Amino acid sequence: MREITGHRPGRILLWVLLLSALWYVFVLPFVLQNTSYLLFGWMPVSVAFYNLQTIIWLLAFWVYTSRYWPYR
Repeated sequence: MREITGHRPGRILLWVLLLSALWYVFVLPFVLQNTSYLLFGWMPVSVAFYNLQTIIWLLAFWVYTSRYWPYR
């Protein structure tokens, strides 16, 4: 943890993950409450939002580990 918080890209990664986790826990359930809308005719909106959350986390980790990892 010291390595991540020791430089600016690591702190940005932690902020991105924290903000998206707060969005995931506190905001998204209220936005999707009683929503029965289907995307593409088969996928519920909640599944699309949760998949988007996972993609954001994957991209954040990929960018951090591929460009800013301190132990290359």
